[in-house]
Amino acid sequence: MCGRYFIDLDEPELARIAGIIEEEIKERQLSFPVKTGGEIFPTDTVPVQTGTASFQPMKWGFTGYNSRLIINARSETALEKPLFKEAMRINRCLLPASGYYEWEGVKGKKQRYAFTLPGGPLYLAGCFRQEQGLPFPSFVILTREAAPALAHIHSRMPVIIPQDQAESWLTRSSQAMEEPILDLLAEASEGFQGRK
Repeated sequence: MCGRYFIDLDEPELARIAGIIEEEIKERQLSFPVKTGGEIFPTDTVPVQTGTASFQPMKWGFTGYNSRLIINARSETALEKPLFKEAMRINRCLLPASGYYEWEGVKGKKQRYAFTLPGGPLYLAGCFRQEQGLPFPSFVILTREAAPALAHIHSRMPVIIPQDQAESWLTRSSQAMEEPILDLLAEASEGFQGRK
């Protein structure tokens, strides 16, 4: 599961993306708060990549049944679930991030770890939809079974899209998305570094 991630604006690419979003907010004269850096929580509105050079603000979380907030979708079944199917076929996105957090239960307490990739930002796979009454679309983050090296901390992890596959993920036709989703997503988990 992915319930928290972070954006470090000392990373030039993430600072550039933040600037694009801040300029858009200024141009549209929006007063809605958008978080472009720091620790990102569910319901935050953050920068999201929707095309090879397109970014826009979106809120983290779909409104599910009984108004329950849904923040993640299992990549193995997202194309089958009514809540995610259309978004997965036509509205895929990427969440630019410096890393994500996961918690491990240790002696009755939870120990937080930050997972990063050396050499720059990572891009979390997601999908989005427009919800009624909101100024921006809403997104969920896709998850997959954790890589063996990380499974002792949590059984799930976010799906990470390597930069060289970002365009394919964002623009692949809806017909191609009918193939098994895990065959389309890279297993980009090698090289992850966890720190307390």
